[in-house]
Amino acid sequence: MRQLKRVGVFLLLPFFVLIDAHISQLLGSLFPHVQLASHFLFLFLLFETIEVSEYLYLAYCFVVGLVYDIYFFHLIGIATLLFVLLGAFLHKFNSVILLNRWTRMLAIIVMTFLFEMGAYILAIVVGLTVDSMSLFIVYSLVPSMILNLIWMITFQFIFEKFYL
Repeated sequence: MRQLKRVGVFLLLPFFVLIDAHISQLLGSLFPHVQLASHFLFLFLLFETIEVSEYLYLAYCFVVGLVYDIYFFHLIGIATLLFVLLGAFLHKFNSVILLNRWTRMLAIIVMTFLFEMGAYILAIVVGLTVDSMSLFIVYSLVPSMILNLIWMITFQFIFEKFYL
């Protein structure tokens, strides 16, 4: 049964990315002056480090990164690289990160910051954006970090019941 859970979750990951994208679009239409990026998937990946081995977890991150790249960037490499790096970091330090609620909240904030900032820097290098750093921070990074902190506060208890 546990193996079925691992495989089932692996097959559902691309759908979680797409649902996350639609949540971002819905919130973007409600708040048109900011670019909100929902990373509810980070919350799921944070708790999934408990269930799977490191190599399977990195495979999860690779598949999620590929789907994210194809859906958002139309260029394979940016999110794939960032998800695998974040996944390796999470899996290595999961015993510390999953210690209590405050470290999990801090981990979500840090993951959101690293992913958004890494994607912005790589997008500048590749030529996908010409926005200035100050515009990015004010209208994208900070609102996204706040949104993902709200996701963490709201859904942490559900994930704790399911995983811990």
